[in-house]
Amino acid sequence: MANAEVFQRVAREHKLSSKLNPIFTRFPELEDCCERVAAFIGDKFVGDEKPLVLEMLETGISAYKRAKKEGKENLAFMQALFERSDRLYAKRFIAVRGETIKVWYPMVESLPDFEQRHSTYKIETLDEPCIERITKRTAACQLAARALRGEMFRLYFEDYDVAHYSAD
Repeated sequence: MANAEVFQRVAREHKLSSKLNPIFTRFPELEDCCERVAAFIGDKFVGDEKPLVLEMLETGISAYKRAKKEGKENLAFMQALFERSDRLYAKRFIAVRGETIKVWYPMVESLPDFEQRHSTYKIETLDEPCIERITKRTAACQLAARALRGEMFRLYFEDYDVAHYSAD
């Protein structure tokens, strides 16, 4: 299962398993969500300083811990997990071979699929934003729509996201 491979590798290499296991024990559906996010982003796209998927998981864990007193930890985890989705538009992921350059377009295909399709190319990240303007909320909703299923989708979009952003 490709979804789980990237996620498990990131969790193992960065020693996140002990922090994530209690979360997944309480909310097992979040594990599927994390696997799907990791499978879409991969582990090579750099966020602010580390692989973006790692930064997203760490943000989710922190939000989960903060929300323990108020409840709805699963919603806090999801909102924080998708909070950095706009980073996918902040840099350009490209494949270069000689004079030929192929640019990954955010949300059209997964980064690992792009890498595989251009396996004979050198993959690079440019510190140059995507040309289209995107809001944090739109980017978060796009990635959430790819990663969430069933009840988790409903919770994020109906119970949490719409209520949270109703002031906009």
